[in-house]
Amino acid sequence: PKVSVCVVTYNQEKYIGQCLQSIVVQVTDFDFEVLVADDCSTDGTREIVREFAEKYPGMVKPIFHEKNIGAYKNFIFVNGKASGEYTAHVDGDD
Repeated sequence: PKVSVCVVTYNQEKYIGQCLQSIVVQVTDFDFEVLVADDCSTDGTREIVREFAEKYPGMVKPIFHEKNIGAYKNFIFVNGKASGEYTAHVDGDD
């Protein structure tokens, strides 16, 4: 992909759906991926991320941590998984 959009999230059930929807509806003339790194949320965040991954296969790529690693490490981790020529960062409540 030309761009990797890295989304970090933790217990953002109220916001993550709107955040991801605003990303996937972007009209571009290039391919992009959306990497969503969930830091072991305990609310409904993971289910919402799964739904987007099912609805947008190949575009939305979930990463579900089994233990909470903290915001900074989650940010570093997901950016390390980006394969695009360019990388963008979005917080799950943006």
